[in-house]
Amino acid sequence: MKLNLTSHTLATDTDDGAVLMSQRTGHYWQLNQTGAYALQRLLDGRTTDQVAEEFAERFGIGLDQAREDLTAMTDQLRSSGLVEAS
Repeated sequence: MKLNLTSHTLATDTDDGAVLMSQRTGHYWQLNQTGAYALQRLLDGRTTDQVAEEFAERFGIGLDQAREDLTAMTDQLRSSGLVEAS
């Protein structure tokens, strides 16, 4: 599943990660550096499984945990209307 920012989502990098804001609702999400990196990888076309494998190796966590964390983040961003699957 490739992710895209919705047409009404603004994104900017910060020193601490990234901020996403919905122009429709005014709501925003602040992502830490790890979350911002994960989202960028997904926006670049990598799958959740590919990013989970990278994170499991990079951070020494279980593959299932990495997949669950990524899925939780993307589910929340999708339900907030900030990203959509393509």
